Amino acid sequence: MKYFIDHLRKSIHSQKFAGDPCGFISTPVNYREFTNCPAYVKRLIEDEKYTRCSHCVSAPTKLVRKTIS
Repeated sequence: MKYFIDHLRKSIHSQKFAGDPCGFISTPVNYREFTNCPAYVKRLIEDEKYTRCSHCVSAPTKLVRKTIS
């Protein structure tokens, strides 16, 4: 799955970066959904006012690359 959807908090998480900082783990199972469909995610954002998880959005920029000397 590419996206984790939290229907309780109306947030969308990236499968690569979702974890404890997101709070997704504490969402009851019946409020969770998993999908690979970017069109569905786009519709939730535009029509249902879902937001992208701030942790998942910023996680790629926080990755540290080790430089080999």
